[in-house]
Amino acid sequence: MRRLWSGRYSKRVVDSNSKSAAANRSPELGGGVRAAPTLSLDSSGYASKTIEISSSTNVNNVNQLSADINGAFGLLEDLHDSLWDQNGGVSGTSNCDGGGTATVTYAGKDWNIDERWSFNDCVASTFSHGDVLLNGTFRYVDTLTGETATSESWKGYESYNITGELKNSGEPLTVKGRSDWDQLFRWENDSASGRFVDTIEAFELKVGTHYIALTNTETRLEGTESDLEYSMTGKLIGSAIQGHVQVSTPTPVSLSVNEACPTEGIIRVASDGSAEIRYGSSAAGTAGAVAVWIDGQIVESHADCNTVGFVPIL
Repeated sequence: MRRLWSGRYSKRVVDSNSKSAAANRSPELGGGVRAAPTLSLDSSGYASKTIEISSSTNVNNVNQLSADINGAFGLLEDLHDSLWDQNGGVSGTSNCDGGGTATVTYAGKDWNIDERWSFNDCVASTFSHGDVLLNGTFRYVDTLTGETATSESWKGYESYNITGELKNSGEPLTVKGRSDWDQLFRWENDSASGRFVDTIEAFELKVGTHYIALTNTETRLEGTESDLEYSMTGKLIGSAIQGHVQVSTPTPVSLSVNEACPTEGIIRVASDGSAEIRYGSSAAGTAGAVAVWIDGQIVESHADCNTVGFVPIL
């Protein structure tokens, strides 16, 4: 998921010349309006609460939401790495590092992956988050759906239904939801390119009082190792902002390894009011590199990306 997509996409593009790929992400979302998915952990009703977006908006709260999302997916990646190291790719039930058991079935064949995990009071020792207590289930699937001499396509998903606790802090942990992915990789001679699409209908994670959720999101990354186009749409919900924002890219963000700033693109954040960050040519002459607009009025302009850079939200 978000924090996994950038590394997985880059690895596939880099490794595609050697054709040694076995990893990751989801079917494109269809058009039309989708019903709001059910969120079982949103006890405060943040999904239905808008937040004010204006020149006086507390940017620290928005930054904290981004940090919470990054931290959530970082925790999940840390857990998966720890559990893989513990079980070593062998099906069966084993004792966890700090007590309890984990039962895993590896059902994939060839390059395909199908991991099914079941946790019973399993205490896993992670690299960055200390000991973590786990109960519940996790599944990870990644399937090679097409292959030619110069391309590969993959589809897969990961799903979570986990409760537990961060033992160092005593904070309860709950993870529910699913992320799907759909990837295409092409290579010819020394040239590699690809397309990555990640979709989430509903995903929730709660650690102590920190809550994040993503609904009806689609993240797309397409291009080569040196020139990429990023776009996303979806609803981000969190305790950090005590509500939700709708994020979209009316103009996809164009990224180049030869440029310090995106050369084009607009990221729009909407709730009670809206803001846009416009890059490069999309700033329409109002800034050298980045312009910030709120409710149709320019409020900031920057000649470079030193103050306002670009970090993918998902």
